[in-house]
Amino acid sequence: MIRDEDFFRMEGVPITKEEIRAISIGKLQLEPDDVVVDIGCGSGGMTVEIGRKCKFVYAIDYSEDAILTTKRNLELFDIKNCKVIKGKGEEVLESLDFNKAFVGGTKNIYKILDILTEKNTEVIVINTIVLENTARILNYFEDIDRYNIEVVNVVVSYGKKIKNGHMMLSRNPINIITCRL
Repeated sequence: MIRDEDFFRMEGVPITKEEIRAISIGKLQLEPDDVVVDIGCGSGGMTVEIGRKCKFVYAIDYSEDAILTTKRNLELFDIKNCKVIKGKGEEVLESLDFNKAFVGGTKNIYKILDILTEKNTEVIVINTIVLENTARILNYFEDIDRYNIEVVNVVVSYGKKIKNGHMMLSRNPINIITCRL
């Protein structure tokens, strides 16, 4: 995994943190022939890591800053098997061919899930911070028997030296939802 501090960052553009990228990549179970879509690519952390392990990756975001940051990180890490697309996932996905998907952020999760499930996407990994979004996604898959659903809550803490020793400071907990055919 590439360290967070090695990525180019732009103020206000989120990045999936290193430990969360590692778990999410593991959940995607990437193979060399996979074509993956990264919906809500942000800074491109997941896009870069996915691109290092599969045949091709599409990176989608509606934010111009996110697109610029992702392109810069793809150049920084010499990732050439990627197409960056400015737009909303629900407007772009229909025209793309892929077998796996990572959803890092989207406002229209139901439309995205409709498209991903209609395309019979083999593996869908979704990261959420907001509990209500996790519940919405789990409820969505309640009646879709062909997908096996797994939810993992991850809390990452970092040690910080203080006057009389060390303490652990945790980051926001992340829910990682994995949907497999």
